[in-house]
Amino acid sequence: MLAAGKESFYLYENGVKLGVYNPARGDYDPVEKLPGLIVLSEQKASGKVIKKNPGATLIDLGDGVACVEFHTKMNSLDDDIMNMIIEGMDRTEKEFEGLVIGNQADNFSAGANLFMIVMAAQNAMWDQLEVAIKKGQDMNMRMRYFPKPVVVAPAGLSLAGGAEITMHASRVIAAAELYTGLVEFGVGVIPAWGGTKEILRRVVNPAMRTPNPISLPYLRRAFEQIGLAKVATSAAEAREMGILSPCDRIVMNRDLLLAEAKREALNMVAEGYTPPIPEKIYAAGRDALGALRVNVFMLREGQFISDHDRLIAEKLGSVLTGGELSQPTWVSEQYILDLEREKFLSLCGMEKTQERLWHMLQKGKPLRN
Repeated sequence: MLAAGKESFYLYENGVKLGVYNPARGDYDPVEKLPGLIVLSEQKASGKVIKKNPGATLIDLGDGVACVEFHTKMNSLDDDIMNMIIEGMDRTEKEFEGLVIGNQADNFSAGANLFMIVMAAQNAMWDQLEVAIKKGQDMNMRMRYFPKPVVVAPAGLSLAGGAEITMHASRVIAAAELYTGLVEFGVGVIPAWGGTKEILRRVVNPAMRTPNPISLPYLRRAFEQIGLAKVATSAAEAREMGILSPCDRIVMNRDLLLAEAKREALNMVAEGYTPPIPEKIYAAGRDALGALRVNVFMLREGQFISDHDRLIAEKLGSVLTGGELSQPTWVSEQYILDLEREKFLSLCGMEKTQERLWHMLQKGKPLRN
């Protein structure tokens, strides 16, 4: 092969894969492509880039659909990525029929940029950190109520902020091999980009619309899912956990994930997509919060959790129940988002949370302090 002057197994031209070496023939055979297959590197090489920054690229997929591709380390979410998603929605509102958020890296996103968070916290840059959290919340809420379909296509790891982006999509087209969950508790904080609010909306709300409901079993399920940092080991399990909704689709062939996401966006347009009606969130109030605190107290007394775990868990319980409300009520999504942001910022100011953040950055695993 080398003697014949063929130096690579695949034949490329301008970043596009054209051929594969055939040892029997001693020459390249043309690569046969699946119908409708989308390869982002080929799209970019053919001049389909609309806008690019260090963290993400906006690409024209054709047929009136744009795509936001992440390309940071582990696709961790930073200001560049948020800006590109916002830019994608701005452009879609004026120029496109739908927007896809996805990439062809090993992982959709491992979550928010922890280095940015811990540096802001240690330098007491509270205003900047609150602006960043509010920006993520506003971005996700805009996505949820966007007038045109926003289809998210997660695969591999889709953790923390990645899971929150997924849950705010108009529709999700997920790879069967998907590892997703709200794992913020492991680094000493709670979900703050609408993840807690979405779990309440998906797990607690449906049950509380039935006659004479009891909220505590559903609150405990939500509390344990976030507090134990549970991760779905497949897209099917993600559906059971409420991270994927019943109308979201699962694709077995990951190579076809973006093609299916694009097709879904166009199908939704053809069917006359309209965004969902804003929904109230059930807030169980102080009695339910007291019950959750008893559970946390017993776990601490049994030495299953540390003092800092107990503190984080109590703040999580406060968000899940709407705080010290005198009786159960239905509140706006923004009410829960404001609680999320407040508790997140208060945790970031604590030394033990900062130790957990640094440990995850340096060792790649949670610290039990």
